[in-house]
Amino acid sequence: MGKAAVEMSDRTYLAFDIGATSGRAILGTDRGGGIELEEIYRFPNGPVTDEEGAFWDVEGLFESMLEGMRRVAGRGIEPRAIGIDTWGVDFGLLDGSGDLLKRPRSYRDPRIAGASRRVVERIGAQRLQDRTGSMHQDHASLCQYLVLAEREPQLLAKAAGIVFIPDLLRYWLCGCRDTDVTFVSTAQMYDVPKRQWAADILAALGLRTDILPEVQIAPAVAGVLSESVRGATGLGPVPVVIGAGHDTGAAFGICRGGGLPPVEDLAVISSGTWSILGVFVDAHLPPGSLDPTRFGYEANPDGSLRIVSNLTGGWLIEQCRKVWQVRGVDCSYEALIAAARTAAGTKAASAVLDTAWEGFTRPADMTIAVARHCAESGQPAPTTPGEFAQVIFASLAESYARRIAELRQKTGRPLRNLYMIGGMSRNEYLNELTAARAGVNVIAGPAEAAAMGNVATQIEATR
Repeated sequence: MGKAAVEMSDRTYLAFDIGATSGRAILGTDRGGGIELEEIYRFPNGPVTDEEGAFWDVEGLFESMLEGMRRVAGRGIEPRAIGIDTWGVDFGLLDGSGDLLKRPRSYRDPRIAGASRRVVERIGAQRLQDRTGSMHQDHASLCQYLVLAEREPQLLAKAAGIVFIPDLLRYWLCGCRDTDVTFVSTAQMYDVPKRQWAADILAALGLRTDILPEVQIAPAVAGVLSESVRGATGLGPVPVVIGAGHDTGAAFGICRGGGLPPVEDLAVISSGTWSILGVFVDAHLPPGSLDPTRFGYEANPDGSLRIVSNLTGGWLIEQCRKVWQVRGVDCSYEALIAAARTAAGTKAASAVLDTAWEGFTRPADMTIAVARHCAESGQPAPTTPGEFAQVIFASLAESYARRIAELRQKTGRPLRNLYMIGGMSRNEYLNELTAARAGVNVIAGPAEAAAMGNVATQIEATR
């Protein structure tokens, strides 16, 4: 390796930022005053559906990670560290030999429908939120764990360890099975303020606690690339970092200071497939302050807390785009935004969707689902891509505005500023609609906020 490459590598980190629809290998270079990102490799992701349900192809994801590492090595770069962030809640099971027992299920798996209701009936809504902080949603890790115990007890009996998705990928890189506080705060099984698993909740549901992983609270080096990974990629013993396994946690980790308004007057939306609205807090609000079906608490990489609300994000428009692409329609964001502006104010584009409607969860054709929702709610249905885009963007803005208004009431804060980060932050039209409906000053932040937070965590861990 040449001298110039070594000097570059001393300041360069490799982030794997893997969402529910795609993953990226991104090089992040520490420039002192900021982090410069370069996408090296992009690969597809998405649930694999068969007669048993919806699963993740984690082996395929890992092979894509190896390919990204090969490309980095091929450029003569030995990164200072490697980090992984993914979507939340999902997990796999390892047997006593450390082998994966079965493909991890997706949070969109049909069999989890109604699980949160059964959990709340047995535990109590307030106790569940007081102990775990999490929102009550079917896809929470706790709900998936309960369904697993109910449906596949023989499989669970063979398990020697639960391993969450980013931790499984890291385990295959360096052998460490630990998890981190950003991820377990999405699980509905962990008490973040007390820094411990909510063993009483799990016990009340008859769920095993002996297979839960260790939890890291602050960024740290988990290990170095194994010899097999080094041989497969051409990289050396690069440190692998743990600390921001949840992509939203990684993104929120960069949202304080740096010229932003004070946290008392700032809301943040990290928007990709989901839009996660949040405000930073020092501790849980008094019991009963939050509706656990609408709000919860999640952790930042340093273990501090934020109130969050999970809202639909780019899922609606992305699923419509898939339909239009098959039909040969120009559905670039530039074209859709221009067409949406033209459609604004027309009757055909006047509907306001309930973006959390169950029919939007896993439709075969999202345009049909939108039309059906409009029919059932007595509103005109859009017919052109521009009308669909206008309805979707306006509906997202309305959902953001309503939830921000609730947060103002719950926290007593003015929340006059909204920091938009993630892929949807590039949609200037959505930002305009949100500013108008929510009465906020929208500040557009980095589209690659999760990757930037991933790199920032690596920098902290390897100082």
